[in-house]
Amino acid sequence: MNNIEIVLAVISITLLILLLVAGIILVFFQSGRERLKQQMELAQNKLNYEKELRQVETEVSEEIMGQFAQELHDNIGQLLTAVHIQLENLKIDHPALKDGFTPMEIYLSEVTQQLRLLSRTLNNDYIGHIGLIGAMNLEINRIKALRRFQLHWEEPTGISNLNKNQELMVFRIFQEIIQNCLRHSLAKNVYVTMANANNSFELEVIDDGKGFDLENVMESNKASGLRNIIKRAKWAGLECIIHSVPDNGCSVTLKKLKLPGLMT
Repeated sequence: MNNIEIVLAVISITLLILLLVAGIILVFFQSGRERLKQQMELAQNKLNYEKELRQVETEVSEEIMGQFAQELHDNIGQLLTAVHIQLENLKIDHPALKDGFTPMEIYLSEVTQQLRLLSRTLNNDYIGHIGLIGAMNLEINRIKALRRFQLHWEEPTGISNLNKNQELMVFRIFQEIIQNCLRHSLAKNVYVTMANANNSFELEVIDDGKGFDLENVMESNKASGLRNIIKRAKWAGLECIIHSVPDNGCSVTLKKLKLPGLMT
């Protein structure tokens, strides 16, 4: 074999090796693309599943609250009406005791009013009809009637710039925040502000209560309410910022994200 044949053989073998390497690289590249495509599809399917799961959970929760609201309105409301009628009959039968029934009538009236407001705030159809700001006014009036703390609220102008699902979720978060204030804060004042200008949205609730160590609470088994607030905010595509330190109150802020949220 002469030198030319040896060179040609070396070149041929080299080309074959290069082609083989290129083929292997191409196979790996194609396999990587397919694997990446599968991973993206799995991730998208997971997101779709989680979204559907969240939607189902929300619908079930709202359905339960709606049924509970209806039960309050129909059954408990009827019982309170019957008590009111009975009081009126007793006043007629015993006119000398009329003044003694007055405190009972006042308490009964307050209970009936609280029941009516609570029934409405649990009814998602009613909330959807009156909108977020209307629902906020309703809940704030209900909480003010409890006289547990001073609730400061100035109704914003315009619309909330949120879709109906987000509005409902924000309202449920607000209810959770207020319930935490009632149960734990020992606050004397709670300040509620809402800003919705220029297609933005921000809800802030600040109390002057006892506060808490946020990091320690979040690591404990006593943070179900806070976790629920954060979870609901995430579902609604909102940023949730919680700040609290002992003896210095607590603030919870919900902000509309610039990117589209999860809820549609």
